[in-house]
Amino acid sequence: MNTPLITVIIPVYQVENYIKRCIESVISQTYNNLEILLVDDGTLDNSAKICQEYADKDSRITVLHKKNGGLSDARNYALNIMNGEYVTFIDSDDYVTVYYIEHLYKALLCSNADMSISWFENVFESCLPDKNDCKKELQNLEILSSTQCLERMFYQNFIEISAWGKLYKSCLFDNLRYPFGKLYEDIPVTPVTVQRSNKIAVIKNVDYFYFQRKNGIQNMYFNPSKMNAIENMSVLRKFIEKQSPENIDALSCRYFSTVSNILFQIKDDDHNTEKKVLWNELKTYRKSVLLNGKARKKARIAAFLTYFGYTITNFVYSKTQWRGSNQ
Repeated sequence: MNTPLITVIIPVYQVENYIKRCIESVISQTYNNLEILLVDDGTLDNSAKICQEYADKDSRITVLHKKNGGLSDARNYALNIMNGEYVTFIDSDDYVTVYYIEHLYKALLCSNADMSISWFENVFESCLPDKNDCKKELQNLEILSSTQCLERMFYQNFIEISAWGKLYKSCLFDNLRYPFGKLYEDIPVTPVTVQRSNKIAVIKNVDYFYFQRKNGIQNMYFNPSKMNAIENMSVLRKFIEKQSPENIDALSCRYFSTVSNILFQIKDDDHNTEKKVLWNELKTYRKSVLLNGKARKKARIAAFLTYFGYTITNFVYSKTQWRGSNQ
């Protein structure tokens, strides 16, 4: 098998308790020809020191230092200087199996695809799975067109919008960067890379472990910066309307789920303006989601519940979702 250079981009900020696990999983990859870019995004703890210790022992690792600018800025910084023919992203508190890159590259290669996608598992501090307990062979390889992949992504059908868990031809990022200073930065970018791809290889191998921190973005109570998701979805909708209009209904379902997740993280009366905006968005899209037979069952149930008002919908949501809790 030909082994072109693959760049691994890992933004690093305040992760001294997790970065060793992440780096160890990357340097242990069965695919060896790697350029590992650890981007120190102005971290104030010992993360940068830990990264340098690994760089001193492994010539594939380069530690990049920059002022704090957020996850998007760190990724963009590395994208601007990377040398790999292919690129993948890993968040610094997550980790991967030893076959993560090999699986993604094999799937891409045998499908003559521009991008490949594997699956992930949510993991928690109290119950960490063994990263070595994984299958070596490719599982359930599918080859999708960009239109098919976008539909699956928006319906959250074994394809997520996240940057990680994917291998991209580097050229897919030509003149494309993550939005600076925004949360939910993957929303306006990942679908563009899909749309630019001729074919996308999808496998069911669980090779990425998505670590759920109590203070992670997904699990925090509401703050106004989370409205970035609405802004980014608006950018994405304009793109899909022009480039893949057949996927507007699917995108509406994804938008409905995103708005629901953010709205029901509001637990106080300090953000009633945002609550009203978000609730009105749910009411705008609920009918199309409810009547969409391809939508996820949980999305259609949520859409149905909105007709009974905010209080009942919020009550049911709080009993079925763990995100935003401080448990």
